[in-house]
Amino acid sequence: MAWAEKLATGWRGRYRDQHGIKQKVTQPDGSLFPRKRDAIEAAEEEAVKARRTAAVKQGKLPASVKWGDWWDAIAEDRKFEESDTASTERYIVDKWVRPKWGETPLNKITHDDVQEWVDDKEDGLGVRNGMSPRYARRVYAVLSVSMSTAVNKKVLDASPCVGIKLPKIPKKPKPYVQLEHAEKLNLREDYQDAVDFGLETGLRPGELCGLHDHRLDLENGWMEVVEAFVHRRRVIRPIPKDEDARMVPLSSKAIEIARRRLAGRDLTAGCGLPHTDGEDCKHALVFLTLRRRVMHPDAVGQCLRRAAEKAGVPRENAHMYALRRGFGTRAGRGGMDAFLLADLMGHADVRVTRGYVQMSEQARGQALAALGEQVPLKVVGQRGAAARGKRGADLDRSPLESDGEESAENTG
Repeated sequence: MAWAEKLATGWRGRYRDQHGIKQKVTQPDGSLFPRKRDAIEAAEEEAVKARRTAAVKQGKLPASVKWGDWWDAIAEDRKFEESDTASTERYIVDKWVRPKWGETPLNKITHDDVQEWVDDKEDGLGVRNGMSPRYARRVYAVLSVSMSTAVNKKVLDASPCVGIKLPKIPKKPKPYVQLEHAEKLNLREDYQDAVDFGLETGLRPGELCGLHDHRLDLENGWMEVVEAFVHRRRVIRPIPKDEDARMVPLSSKAIEIARRRLAGRDLTAGCGLPHTDGEDCKHALVFLTLRRRVMHPDAVGQCLRRAAEKAGVPRENAHMYALRRGFGTRAGRGGMDAFLLADLMGHADVRVTRGYVQMSEQARGQALAALGEQVPLKVVGQRGAAARGKRGADLDRSPLESDGEESAENTG
């Protein structure tokens, strides 16, 4: 049963949940409803969702439940509720999955229906302009996980998504940022430091922009990766994407950058962003803009692309995740143990890390050397006295490199 109560500035919906506890319902922005009828309807909808969610947890939901209702019941338990991934998934559901399956009972979704949807190049996931193989797989994964959850919850006996043939993702090199690329960029100081730090540590964009000062041990050269900035919601999520904090060693250049970004700042005023765990933050963000505002991954990416165009660096190499692949490629091609690299990048599966290690000129040199062909060393950039005056230069690095790649042991 749902009802509405009159307050000074409007109406608030009320209902009792499955435990008999009274619950309150307001508009999404927290404001009251202007009409009593609106408040009651919203409360009724929330009451239905509450009963449905309870039925899922108790294993009492029938197989005839519509897919849209089923998704609404399980969506709250998705692990990335407080992340940018959640926003992407909601868009996929509203754009692709719900229009197709929202009114279809779970037990009426067949294997052939799903395969037809995947192959449909008109309204389905068939590969075409605007629907790449990778994106088609991403959309399909939402339906697949919903059906697998239905099996796990004993709503269905089997998933209709088993054995579906998906479009193949063509293998091709992924763009990554090399050190020589970064040295050509004429970025503003705050963004240049963020780019260089990303190349030195391999942080995800949200982890970089959400890094707090107390997570750095600059004396011993370590960084603890815990929080992440969810830029679409402007909040700090207290766990990284893999849900497991990790320790990352800091190179001398990374330490220098961190010291420069924190110099002369009040580190006790807090980050100014709400934390989704309710913590009252008393620590500062490491990376802020020159105006002392929160650094936004999209803004860094836009400046990176503009600077790349002016410097003659390939545009596809100029985005935030290309920095992460740049770190992975340098470390992997430099001989870092694959399991250690996976730990540093926050990957539970080494196969995921493999996708971040790209073919490089250094790899070409290693392959030719293994075949008995001598690969000459060459000088890249300016070192010595010229480099000493350059901001952010790491003076401990060797002036001779094989085809422009740095040794991974120098990155920490």
